[in-house]
Amino acid sequence: MSEGSRLRAPLVPFSLLCFSAGALALANQVLLLRELLVSLQGDETAVGLGLGSWLGGIALGAAAARRAARRRPALVAMAGLALLAAAGVAEILVARTARLALPVPPGEVPALGASLVLSIAAMALPGALVGLTFTALAATASAAGIAGGKGIARLYVFEAAGSLAAGLAVTFVLIPLAAPLHAAAIAGALALALAVPAARAGSIPGRAVLPLLALALALLALSPVSSRLEEATERARFGGFVPGMALVAWLDTPYQQVAIAGDGVRHLYEGGQYVGSFPDPEEQEIQTHAAACLAPGPGRVLAVGRLPLGGLRHLLHHPVERVDLVEMDGRAFDFVRRFLPPEDDAALRDPRVRIVIDDPRAFLAGGGEPYGLILVQQPDPVTLLLARLSTAEFFRLAASRLAPDGVFATRLRTAPNVVTGETAALGGSVYRALREAFPVVAAAPGPDGFLIAGFRSDVVTLDPEVLSARFLERKIASRVVVPETFGLMFPPERVAAQERALLLAAARLPASRDERPVSFLHALALRQRIAGSALASWLPGGGRTGTSWPALLASIPSLAVLLLAAARWTRGRPLVGLAALHAVTLTGAAGMAWSLVLLFAFQTRVGALYGQLGWLTAAFMAGLAIGGWAARGAAEAGPEESDRWLLLASGVALTFAVALPAALHGIATLAGSRWAAATPLGALLLLSGVATGTVFPSGAGALLCRGEDARDAAGRVEAADHAGAAIAALTVAVLIVPTLGLRGTCLGLAALLGVSAATVLIAMAPSRRGAAPPR
Repeated sequence: MSEGSRLRAPLVPFSLLCFSAGALALANQVLLLRELLVSLQGDETAVGLGLGSWLGGIALGAAAARRAARRRPALVAMAGLALLAAAGVAEILVARTARLALPVPPGEVPALGASLVLSIAAMALPGALVGLTFTALAATASAAGIAGGKGIARLYVFEAAGSLAAGLAVTFVLIPLAAPLHAAAIAGALALALAVPAARAGSIPGRAVLPLLALALALLALSPVSSRLEEATERARFGGFVPGMALVAWLDTPYQQVAIAGDGVRHLYEGGQYVGSFPDPEEQEIQTHAAACLAPGPGRVLAVGRLPLGGLRHLLHHPVERVDLVEMDGRAFDFVRRFLPPEDDAALRDPRVRIVIDDPRAFLAGGGEPYGLILVQQPDPVTLLLARLSTAEFFRLAASRLAPDGVFATRLRTAPNVVTGETAALGGSVYRALREAFPVVAAAPGPDGFLIAGFRSDVVTLDPEVLSARFLERKIASRVVVPETFGLMFPPERVAAQERALLLAAARLPASRDERPVSFLHALALRQRIAGSALASWLPGGGRTGTSWPALLASIPSLAVLLLAAARWTRGRPLVGLAALHAVTLTGAAGMAWSLVLLFAFQTRVGALYGQLGWLTAAFMAGLAIGGWAARGAAEAGPEESDRWLLLASGVALTFAVALPAALHGIATLAGSRWAAATPLGALLLLSGVATGTVFPSGAGALLCRGEDARDAAGRVEAADHAGAAIAALTVAVLIVPTLGLRGTCLGLAALLGVSAATVLIAMAPSRRGAAPPR
């Protein structure tokens, strides 16, 4: 008796099984990506490598399942789901400890090769299990009597619905309330519990195995074993960052991981990156007094960044009326505050100090009284989140809140003497952006220098005599800062050399903007250069290449497919199958790119991206489910109707791609509160999911009606979809957006989808004239 005759797939248990597979996949993806970001001391390179490894794994798993699931697809589906449930816990351990086996010098950022190895080790296997499970489930449905197209469409829709639910649950429940290992075990247990009804109904085997494994994962989550593993692996990972330094405490927030290390002197790490040390009395006192003297009368001060780590108490000795400390991550701020020395904690309780938990850009856009001094002490813009605080639009927001005799100051790390190479490019892009917002800009030399700006040349100055006079006038008692200190910090010849170098760099480079944050690209190139990575030289503007090669390279495969389809059309031998897979691949890439572009736009306009990531991801997943459900008929259609579905789905994707740049421009000009932009951006994420979701069942239908079985059709379409998404994940955030900008990226996607639609149209044309059957 065949497996198909022994197993049944009632629609409700089978749908629940698909839902659990989608939920488990997204939960593991989010939890593992967060771990990888810490282990790689992450920026968008880490995000791209992680997502690329995950999606590439899915593509390989789907391809492998076409052979593995040939005889017993239900068993393969059950095994894939069970292994995926256990993989969450296992791969968190890998993500934390595998770095110790790689040749990464302590305290340094991993180079590209080591980062890629760690990403593959942590993300590729669970991704492959996702692809294996999806394809095996499609074959299971077909073997059990559900029509191949209907099973694929239902699987796609309910997998997307499960991902939607998991996105909300992980973001708003598991991450805030559970440690990562506990969260992974809970997610695995719940997913397997949802799969049990399908096993009992006979859709898949495992009536005993699945409940037992679910129980084992639940017990692991509740037992002290997981807590011990959590602590041991966190300490092991940190030991790879800084050998010999004691890890005191750590906290995972919705935004990042925060860690405190060291005895006596505490060292703060955020997302695996070093932020600062405290107490560091002399350095903090020198830097704070210098910053405070940049303004002739600080009065009201706005501070973003490291000021609470020891500098605030020195700032309060100056004539300040109020200090607004803006912190995005309230949980991280409260966590770090527990370790501050008593005198620094007392400064935070000073009645002149107001702690504001908000996005800095949103706070500035909210209006209010002007500030005499605005201090931004953030790290270099090595992520797009940080880069949004170094764009012309951000500086204009700051200018709108600065008093006429006020000073804006932002940190700029440079070489001790003069800026060159990537450092000059980074400084030049920020310097030019500042000059678009302020009439007067000056630059203090490094290594921990300032860019300062304002409206009056007699106010914005680095003249040591003026600064020392301001310090003396305030009659501040200090054991480390004397009037001569300012001459040592800001020697006129070095200030002049710094400004000449930045002016020269700014003349050759565009300003960093929200739409095209080139400061991120240069900061990333600098970081990769320091790590000894070959990626530094190949980033646009990084040394060897121009800025257009990523877009040109991306167009070559699609143009080749178009030419091949046209050549076969002239011979009357259409390639509808190839055109369908090409459309699925490009739409998978476009869907990933659209979601990244819209998330970046949300982050720029609204802020607090990671705090809102749950509902934003849910919006995209809801769109996938809607699009897949709307196009479900395509998976069961005959050849001619299937061709029309494929052309219609390609047209929907192309229409959205063409309309998106105008929509982004309109949202960028919206007046009102930051949340006035949140709703249309969420709606665009939903629509991007719809446009992406319609193509998958249409592509599957095109293969099914040409003789492929459900297993092969599902495997090929799943592999194509996720291969495209993997390529987009690796390139869009790091290369395409900083090179072309948000709207330029969207226009490039529209052009590629136009090529895809043309390919589909050409491939279909002979069959309409009665030519040879399409293949």
